[in-house]
Amino acid sequence: MRALVATIEKVLDHDVSILILGESGSGKDHLVEAIHACGARRAAPLVCIDCASIPPDLFESELFGYEKGAFTDAQSRKLGKLELAQGGTLYFDEVAALTPPLQAKLLRALEERSFTRLGGNQTIALDACVISSSARELSELRRDLIYLINVVTLNVPPLRERADDIPRLATSFLAKRKEGFDEESMRMLTTYPWPGNVRELRNAIDRAVLMEESDVITAASLPPLDGDVIDTAARARWTLDELESRYIRRVLEETDDNYSRAAEILGINRKTLLEKRKKYSID
Repeated sequence: MRALVATIEKVLDHDVSILILGESGSGKDHLVEAIHACGARRAAPLVCIDCASIPPDLFESELFGYEKGAFTDAQSRKLGKLELAQGGTLYFDEVAALTPPLQAKLLRALEERSFTRLGGNQTIALDACVISSSARELSELRRDLIYLINVVTLNVPPLRERADDIPRLATSFLAKRKEGFDEESMRMLTTYPWPGNVRELRNAIDRAVLMEESDVITAASLPPLDGDVIDTAARARWTLDELESRYIRRVLEETDDNYSRAAEILGINRKTLLEKRKKYSID
């Protein structure tokens, strides 16, 4: 993490494209916020584009904006994300989720550093620092697009590889709501592999604060941290359906019921996820 921070410090005041790679929940979004807040463009907006959740047929209008009358429902002019980010930072979250046609349109805008609203003819200069992130392989992205967004790469290590950070993060998430942690609860926190990374740790601390009646977080207030879900499933004699059902529920919780993002994490399409939701009666 120190090496990561050292690299960030070198690029803060330079308008270079940054690509952040790391597992889901490892803290990529928070890193983007920190880069923007400490950079030369901090006085201007940070605009996020969630590439995994915006439907492909709406992506262009969200990105470029549109003029009144550009299509049937265009009752007035709308500014797109590129225009809203002028002077600031443009963040493409999960950029690897973009379809090939959308990649081509994004490539052109970034390459020419300009764009046009849908239905318009005015060319608008793009003035923003571009940051992208991905929790998956970039094999489906065009190489020329990768070159544009990947001047500097930041690899965020998973939480299991930086256990020394857990006490600091846990204390930070506690946010003075309790006085601290007892020895057993901290031992559990630092020995658990955290497959959900920093996001899972934050959720565990929030739960503990609600469940704990004393001024100090105890092991009893933490969610079950068994270390290995496969061992847990084997000991409890779960069926494959039960294991799949529990995992789908957990992923939906982690993505705040964002079915497009959840389907991507699960490695299935959205239709299959909806069918499994019905099969397992997931609310």
